Amino acid sequence: MDHPTRAAFDHPTRPASVGERPLAVAVSRGLRATGRVVADLARTMLPAMIAVTILDRSGWLARLAALAAPAMAWFGLPGGTALALLMGNVVGLYSGIAAAIPLGLDYKEWTVLGTMLAISHAHPVEAAIIARAGANTWVVLAARLAASAAAGWVLNRLL
Repeated sequence: MDHPTRAAFDHPTRPASVGERPLAVAVSRGLRATGRVVADLARTMLPAMIAVTILDRSGWLARLAALAAPAMAWFGLPGGTALALLMGNVVGLYSGIAAAIPLGLDYKEWTVLGTMLAISHAHPVEAAIIARAGANTWVVLAARLAASAAAGWVLNRLL
């Protein structure tokens, strides 16, 4: 079996012809693959960033942040990060990160938020996978949320 990285650059139906330079072919394929990844990320991240920016400029983010601030204080995070956690847990990891970009977080806040999102994200998608695997969906999701909260609390105390 070929190396996985090599397989990503090898096009199965079009081998390099005799006159083509292997480096130019590899760079061309790599750039096309990178463009597809960037486009996929943009489709996920841009709407989240725009939504948070609109909420911020309209004043709604401040209202939501004020409501969430007491809970988010346990993790050393500003209230606005509640929206990023919500988006990350419902939509996906990249949406949660994108929602936090306009908030101007410092390194500690990014570390806490990133860890929490890494542990607990994309619950609708994950729930389907957990159910297919035969585990109790609610128990696993509750454990992930609890582990995420515990990690956020511990990191807030340590950093």
